[in-house]
Amino acid sequence: TGIVLMWLVPLFGLFFDFNGSSGAIKTITVLRTFRLVRLVRVFQRMPLFREAWMLIHGLNDSSRTLFWTCVVIFLVTYIFAIGGLALIVVELESQLAAATDSEKIGRLQNLIDMMGGLDRMMALLVQVLMQDSFHAFVRDVLDFVWWSWIFWYSYLAVALIVLMNLVTAIIVENAIESSKADHDHMVNEKERNRQRDIDRMRKVFTSMDTDGGGTLSWEEFSKSFDDEDLSKMWKLLDIDQKDAWELFQLLDDGDGEITIDDFIEALQRMSGIAQAKDMFRLQKMLALVMNSLDTLATQELLRARNMKLTDMSAPT
Repeated sequence: TGIVLMWLVPLFGLFFDFNGSSGAIKTITVLRTFRLVRLVRVFQRMPLFREAWMLIHGLNDSSRTLFWTCVVIFLVTYIFAIGGLALIVVELESQLAAATDSEKIGRLQNLIDMMGGLDRMMALLVQVLMQDSFHAFVRDVLDFVWWSWIFWYSYLAVALIVLMNLVTAIIVENAIESSKADHDHMVNEKERNRQRDIDRMRKVFTSMDTDGGGTLSWEEFSKSFDDEDLSKMWKLLDIDQKDAWELFQLLDDGDGEITIDDFIEALQRMSGIAQAKDMFRLQKMLALVMNSLDTLATQELLRARNMKLTDMSAPT
């Protein structure tokens, strides 16, 4: 799209005699804004933008909640506007009809002009909901309708305190569920990647197991370094052919064969940079040393027991 918009469109404009100020060029140029959609993939994939992605994802998940919030606020405002017209405006009009003082008549007429009509009353209630300097005209209405404060603050209690807090709770709950779903998605994705790696390792093991015995001998293991595809895998693990015998000894439990479970476990632990391979080597060597120590300790214990039995059976 970048090539089309940056090079081909101006070229067509040169041949067909339309310039960048024409409507056609402007319409096509607007398509550049759709390239911003690519940023969503960046937010989704890069760990640096994980919090930003959660905000965007949470906003998208809360779109239905926000829509119905606007609908409910409109209905509540509509109902209160009808009640205000039937209660407050009617009372003001009755007082205007009976008023004789010119100052009082002017104030009443100003209030009726401000609240007379469904649209004006709803706009006034929205101003009250936004808490946009509404106390001045509320006090003016109180001078003529003393109980009008009940109407105003009832609307505030329903639309602002109750409804807004309820909406906030719903959005927070959606955000928590979205975060949990995102975490579950990451866990499932990690598990799928692990299972895919295991399947790939099983295929590698099967290709190395030329006799189909389910285990790898030293001959089969060493031949894998001569295979072009398998040698690439060993290079990715930072293992050279000169390290083959050492690696085989690390994987071998002493029977001269490598099982598929030992092979998969080794590749999983060794995937990564060279330090991971070295840590695995140390771990296996430590396990061999511990096994040797256990064997020596067992042999020493048996030897001491045999000597004790020999001393006990000897004539005094």
